[in-house]
Amino acid sequence: MGKISLCLIVTLLSSGLFAQTSLRWNYPCKPGTECWNALTSVAERQNACQITGIDLKTLSTEELLLITMEHPFFRSYVAHDSPVEGLGFALEGFNGFEEFKKRPDAMKAACDIYFTEDFSKIQTMPDSAAMGAYSLKWIGLELVMSNEQFLSQMYPQEKTDFLKRLHAQLLIKQRYRDVFGGISDAVSAYIFDKVTYSMGGGELESQYEAERMKEFRERLIMRDSGQIELLLNKFTEYIKNH
Repeated sequence: MGKISLCLIVTLLSSGLFAQTSLRWNYPCKPGTECWNALTSVAERQNACQITGIDLKTLSTEELLLITMEHPFFRSYVAHDSPVEGLGFALEGFNGFEEFKKRPDAMKAACDIYFTEDFSKIQTMPDSAAMGAYSLKWIGLELVMSNEQFLSQMYPQEKTDFLKRLHAQLLIKQRYRDVFGGISDAVSAYIFDKVTYSMGGGELESQYEAERMKEFRERLIMRDSGQIELLLNKFTEYIKNH
């Protein structure tokens, strides 16, 4: 993905953003501002997004995450073959996210935000641009939650409860599959596999060769749509049994 193309994608995705006016940091330099237009590279724009003038330690864990979710590059993961690597590139060096990762309650904050969101509100949005930006924002949070560092903050029983709540949210998103798209199913399947694998399971080990599983488990690269379908079926079976 070239730098010019990435900048264009960020600009297009940002057209559907909703301002978080209650946040203490609202990115004064962002798409649509003269400041942003004056910058010519991804690196310059990433640097312009850094939180300044605020002691990061005074921001709650939840607010740090909400600020991160409004980062102009947050949704740009969709432009990469690997959404996981794309999100890592988008947030590389961002001091707000770096501070968030230090917090021992990072996963709790992510869950509190994610599981209180009502995805059916997408029906009330004015146009497809707003719907697209909204869906990518919340799928982006799912990618954040899939990080092993955050998953390790949960005990085994908490992981089971987490998967139950994740599955319930997935069912709601699937009602609006035309907006959330296949990537929503893929990320949910990816998280399910990672969580169960961390608890000693290996849901697809017998069906797929090790190298293909490694590519999926580490990079969320999908070479076979059947892989996702099988995992989602396993996910549903797991919920019924727990």
